[in-house]
Amino acid sequence: MSFAALENFAVDNFAADKFVKDLSSKCIGADELRLQRAKIQELADNTSASLKQNVYQNYIQFIETAKEISHLESEMYQLSQLLSEQRSLLSTLDIRRSSNVLLQNETPAESENVSDQQKEDEVKKKLTKLLENVEGALTLVETPGRLCLHEGTLQELDPIDGKPMKKIRAYLFNDILMTASELPYETKKGQPRYRMQVVYEIQSLAVVNVKDRGSVNLAFKLLAFPDTRVFQCSSATSKKEWLESCEQAKRLKLCQGNLPNDNNKEPSPKLERAFSMSMSTAEEENHVVSYAPLPDWILEISESLDSFIAQRHFEEAYDLLQKATSFLQTVEASPQILKEMQGKCKERSNYLISILTKELESTMEIKSLQGGGLRSAKRAVKLLIKLDRSAKACQLFLKLCSATLKTRLRKIKREGAIVHYVKQLSAIAFKNIAEMSQEFFNVFSGLPHCNSAFAVWCSHELKTLTCHIIKQIFIPQVSLSTIVDCIITLREDSEQLTQIGLDYRYQLDAQIRAPLSKILRETKEKYVEAIKLRASEENWNPSNFQTPQNADKVLMELDDIGIPLPENLIKNKYIIPLTNNTLTFAKMYIGLLEDCLNLATPEMIVLMENLLISILQVQLEHFQASMRNPKFKQKRNLIQDNAKYIKEVIIARSIELHKSVTGHQFRNLLILQKQFSMDSPGSPREPQPAPRISVQKYSTTEYI
Repeated sequence: MSFAALENFAVDNFAADKFVKDLSSKCIGADELRLQRAKIQELADNTSASLKQNVYQNYIQFIETAKEISHLESEMYQLSQLLSEQRSLLSTLDIRRSSNVLLQNETPAESENVSDQQKEDEVKKKLTKLLENVEGALTLVETPGRLCLHEGTLQELDPIDGKPMKKIRAYLFNDILMTASELPYETKKGQPRYRMQVVYEIQSLAVVNVKDRGSVNLAFKLLAFPDTRVFQCSSATSKKEWLESCEQAKRLKLCQGNLPNDNNKEPSPKLERAFSMSMSTAEEENHVVSYAPLPDWILEISESLDSFIAQRHFEEAYDLLQKATSFLQTVEASPQILKEMQGKCKERSNYLISILTKELESTMEIKSLQGGGLRSAKRAVKLLIKLDRSAKACQLFLKLCSATLKTRLRKIKREGAIVHYVKQLSAIAFKNIAEMSQEFFNVFSGLPHCNSAFAVWCSHELKTLTCHIIKQIFIPQVSLSTIVDCIITLREDSEQLTQIGLDYRYQLDAQIRAPLSKILRETKEKYVEAIKLRASEENWNPSNFQTPQNADKVLMELDDIGIPLPENLIKNKYIIPLTNNTLTFAKMYIGLLEDCLNLATPEMIVLMENLLISILQVQLEHFQASMRNPKFKQKRNLIQDNAKYIKEVIIARSIELHKSVTGHQFRNLLILQKQFSMDSPGSPREPQPAPRISVQKYSTTEYI
């Protein structure tokens, strides 16, 4: 097959099944098929490599384009600043020229005809009419010389993500900027529709143009320390008017702040305004404070940070933020520019925090937890810690640990025996918790306030795991020995946490105490019923195993569990002087004893001892009842041998095992061993005639 023409694979109606069928029909033997398969695989590898190369080239081109766009934006920003300064200078020159013309054309007659009081009253009327729709704003009218330069409705945006928040009404005066919010209820005609919100002084306010980006367009930013607010205009014309009006207000405020105080002569208003403008301009020229220009990298801080964040170079973004913060703390520059640059740094810092937070939250998704979830999250967590968000980082890291642990435990399927399932579940859970503990202590080292949160998290995860296992094992279908094996597994695996300083054994025992107590009481009832049932069917016959091999097998089994048959009771090679009931009870009782001792805790030991005593008492009562039963009169020697085996071997072995595990004597069992005797008053004895005692027939003689 020739692959010179590859256009067959690119056609719209290409059918892979038909292509393979045609190809296989032309091949003879398996060797040719393998050869064609190798060629197709080579073509696939080459195509994949080409695609990867194209993607890489496109990515590199995208990065270069982004850098060029950022550089162009920086240059446009600088050009805009230069144009603004030029326009301000031209406006100042125009005002000075107008003032000179006014000085030449003004006559005393015109000055006397103008009444300042009438003008002030007229301005107050206009302001009152303008602000009558704003609740609490009428006090602003009382300030003399206040004029409204511009007003309108704006859309306030979130300064971080640019989402619309609410509509506000803004009023720009020659000395202040007032914002008002809409009332939450409808008002009647003639009543206020807005409520005054905030009043900003013009001299403490900076108005910054916001470049159109994404959903944020036709917007400008107000910087009034410590507030930063972003407003969106309805059109480009409206935005231009707002920016020009704010600049005009600042210029007028600057001129008014430099008015001369002359008590000897009161010139006309036009002369005074022109003179003040000229003086203020001269004063600006003579007393302006010169600052060294800021470097380009600090002016382009926003664009650089956006570029780093877009390329997911979070470490470089953090380093640049730290460098800019340190630089702005030591540099000498205009206070307004410093506030603006510090606001930009703070805004980008918050944006970086939100991006890192979303990064961790997205990692919690199931698809992202297939591998390396915690390892990849350490990068974002460490950056959040450096950005003074250690509590948030701790919370997100622990949530990620929970999601990772949950995903890994879900992969375990319950197949086969419950013990195998619990062993797998416990091993994976405790191993992962131990590994997560090491990761946590490595990441949050030096932050002791986070350790308490981790301890609470461990407790919660172990509680969830234990509750799930309790639901699986504490059911009627599961035997006590199986439950014991599962609990032993949990306790052994929990030692992994103890080795790193996290001891949760007490919590595990506390959680299983209630269901375990219930299952022990139910086990006691089952064993008592089983003993009574076998006792009712007891015929008191020795166990006949037919062959010596079978008998030896039983004797070896008894030796293995520590209850060997005494030599003096072995009288035959294949007959053992113990009934099947006694042998069954002996094995059952030793097994129950071992299970109880494996579960023994200081809180459970009393309940377990009462369980063992109660079951043993039922068996001993069976021996005594059989001794009293005339039906088994001929088999009393066999009954005594069985009772002797229980007393001297089973009880002795129980006392020995109990002491080896708990460290103290099984006192109640010792008392029972001493009190039990087949010669006790309760045991059968030969009947004896009652002694003859002379008893008076009548108590009185009055009846004789």
